[in-house]
Amino acid sequence: MLSALCAFALSSLLAFAFVGCQFGGGGNGGGNLGGEIDYSGTVTVWWPGSSVEMEAINQAKADYEELHPDVTIEVIGQSTPDFFNSYLLSMTGRAAPDIAYVDHVYVQTLAYYGYLADLSSGGYEELESKFTPSLWEPNFYEGKLYGLPMSANVLATVYNKTLIARAQNTTTDNITLPENYDELLQLCADICALNGADTPEQERVYGITLPSGTANNSMAAMSYLAFVDRSGGDGILSADLKTAQLGSEASVDAAQKLWELGEYSTATFAEARFETGMVGFIEMGPWKIEDYERYSEANGWEVGYTTAIPFTEGGNAGSTIGLYSLVVTNGNYTASGNSALAADFAAFVSSNDAYQLAFSTPQNLIPTTVSALEDEHYSGDVWQVFIDQLEDAVARPGSPVWSDIESELGTFVTNLVQHGYDSIDSVEMECVALNTRVQRALNDIYG
Repeated sequence: MLSALCAFALSSLLAFAFVGCQFGGGGNGGGNLGGEIDYSGTVTVWWPGSSVEMEAINQAKADYEELHPDVTIEVIGQSTPDFFNSYLLSMTGRAAPDIAYVDHVYVQTLAYYGYLADLSSGGYEELESKFTPSLWEPNFYEGKLYGLPMSANVLATVYNKTLIARAQNTTTDNITLPENYDELLQLCADICALNGADTPEQERVYGITLPSGTANNSMAAMSYLAFVDRSGGDGILSADLKTAQLGSEASVDAAQKLWELGEYSTATFAEARFETGMVGFIEMGPWKIEDYERYSEANGWEVGYTTAIPFTEGGNAGSTIGLYSLVVTNGNYTASGNSALAADFAAFVSSNDAYQLAFSTPQNLIPTTVSALEDEHYSGDVWQVFIDQLEDAVARPGSPVWSDIESELGTFVTNLVQHGYDSIDSVEMECVALNTRVQRALNDIYG
């Protein structure tokens, strides 16, 4: 149950919040910036630790230290999956880094508990024009800036031209892509109709593969948020993160559509089946572009890309973003206590196209600055699809109980896709029940 999970998470976070009170957390003291920056001392940065990712930050470190000889930038590689929990634990005993690279969905949680410096107080909102709007906005909490966007991705619709052509009895250069949900549902049904009654499972084709099953909670939650947007909704939580909206008309519609599409989907998320040409549609990020070129050539099918298919003609075409931001730790939790210097370096790194490109291009990720997206690496029709999709990006809500909401949504979407609910009416009932559980957890936090 969500309430039990949240009770555990809440007790852990409140323990950290109590420690914060001892040092003067909550956004004051070392949480505020302003005045002259003291260009001396050491700034510690927690950064993802692969050699490709390290190259960008090491270049920024060298350049910054050359500009400011009395400053030392200490870069410490971290394992990305353990990053958030390790960062929370580091808040005790002034052991936190000055700067950390975190998933944007945790920015609001960290700000809520006073662990982050308020970048607005240092004037960093002036950087807004440098960044893509949909990647800038998720870094705010209660009107204040707490993170600077560093790297991103967004899911677009990838499709198998060859399989669609078979279903439409045409050639790959003459296929018709769906323009709304009903057309998507029908095309998925037509693809599945290519199977015979005796077709072995390993040879069966599917209209779509949806994120469901063990270890797909994150992708499943992202998929659900995107479906809510395409159903005309404005999120599963209110803008202030205090009110659940899972029982709204749009949220119920999204769930029912996932349930309907589940009839034509693989039971669990099946990237491998798409890669071998057995699935019509998948939603995936740009890091797979080169893989799909290779797999489609090897397995004899043609790959295509388009922005998300809206559920009504001309309607929302939302897709969820992945976004990592640089946050500056409230100086009350760090050894240096110099949040102002740390913020200056964070801005130096994130707003510089050279570092953005050094980090993003080797991994086929999306840089967050507007001008870096103009680099030739991001030219061509395929990249244009992902760039266009950024205009309809849906950010995950940075609630203090997001981890538990994500887990619940993962189970919910799996049950939808696998038809764990016996009717479309029972799907609506489950939405209402899920909304109640989430609201109870939010009340525990904010009430």
